[in-house]
Amino acid sequence: MGVVVAYLLNPVADFFHDKVFYKVKKESARHIWSVVLTCVCLVLVLALFLLALIPSLIKSVSTIISNWSFYTEKVDYLIGKASELAARFNLDIDLSNIQATVDSLMSKAVEMLKENGSAIMNALGNVGASISNFFVGVLFGVCFLTAKNQLLSFLDLVRRAVIKSDRLEKNNGLFKRFNGIFFKYIGCTLVDALIIGVGTLIFCLIMRFPNAPLIAFVVGITNIIPTFGPMIGSAISIFFLVLEHPLNALWFLIFICVWQSLDGMVIKPRLFKGSLGIPGVWTLVLIILGGKVAGMLGILLAVPAAAVFVIIYNESIVPRMKKRAEKINAQALAPVEGAEKISSVSEDEPQEQQA
Repeated sequence: MGVVVAYLLNPVADFFHDKVFYKVKKESARHIWSVVLTCVCLVLVLALFLLALIPSLIKSVSTIISNWSFYTEKVDYLIGKASELAARFNLDIDLSNIQATVDSLMSKAVEMLKENGSAIMNALGNVGASISNFFVGVLFGVCFLTAKNQLLSFLDLVRRAVIKSDRLEKNNGLFKRFNGIFFKYIGCTLVDALIIGVGTLIFCLIMRFPNAPLIAFVVGITNIIPTFGPMIGSAISIFFLVLEHPLNALWFLIFICVWQSLDGMVIKPRLFKGSLGIPGVWTLVLIILGGKVAGMLGILLAVPAAAVFVIIYNESIVPRMKKRAEKINAQALAPVEGAEKISSVSEDEPQEQQA
C-alpha cells in the first residue's frame, strides 16, 4: 500500500518540485518542501471528502433502514396495482406468488440481520481494520516519497550492475512508456468517475430526488469499473428510487442512459485521447480474466496491463520471433558440403573421360 501511495503521489510532488519551488537552490530543501505540500494537499482532499460526503451517506443509509417497512408496503402496493391492471385488460396473470415471495424475502432479510448481528459487527470491524491499514499505508507512502532519491539511486546502481548498458537504456524507455500508460489510464478513469458523479448529483438535486448524495456516490464509484460498472451503479440507484417513487426511477433511467452515452461517445474519448492499443472486442474478455485472477484490482488494471503486454509483444517478442524465423530459413537454404563435392565431381568426369 505504501509503494502504491508513493507511486500515485509522485506526480504531484514532481509538479511542486518543478513548478512551485523551482527557485529554491538547495535540492534537498526543494524535495522536502514538495513532499510536505503534497501531504498537505492529500490531507485537505481526504478531509473534504469525509466532511462533505460521509455525513450525507450516513443520513441516506439510516433513512433507508428506518423506512424499510414503508418500502415493503410500497412493493405490495405496486404488485396490487399491477394485478388490477392485468384484471382490467383480462390478462390471466397471477401475481399473488410474486407478492408472497417478495414478502418472504423482506422478512427473511430482516431476520437475517437480527440473527447475524455479530457477523455484521465483525465485518464492520474488518472494514475499520482495512481503513486503518490504508492510513498506515499512506504514512509508509509518505516515507517512501521522502526517500525517493536514495531509493531510486540504489535501484539504478543495482540495475547497472546486472543489466548491460544498451539493454538498460531500452528498459528505461519501456518503463517510461509503461508509467505513462498506467497514469493516463488511472488518472483519466478517476476524472471520468468524478465528472459522472458530479453530473448525477446535480441532476438529482434539480429533480429533488431523495438520497441524492448516495445515488451520485454509487454511480461515480461504480463508473470506475469498466463495462459493467455503469450498469451496476444504475441498477442500484434505480432500485432505491423505485422504492420511493416509480416516476423518479423512470426519469433517472432516461437521464442515466443519455449521460452514460454522452460519457462513452464524448467525455472518455477526449480524456483518453485515443485507445490504449487494445481492441474493443477484447476489453470484456480482459475484464473477466482480470476479475478471476486478482478480483477487483484485476478488473481495474486488466486493460492497462494488457496495453503493456501489447507493447512488450510488438517490440520484444515479435522481433525475436522474426530473427528466429530468418535464422531457420537461412539454415534451410544453406548449401550442403557433400552436394557441392558431388556436383564438382560430376562436372569434371567428362573431361577425364575425354582425356
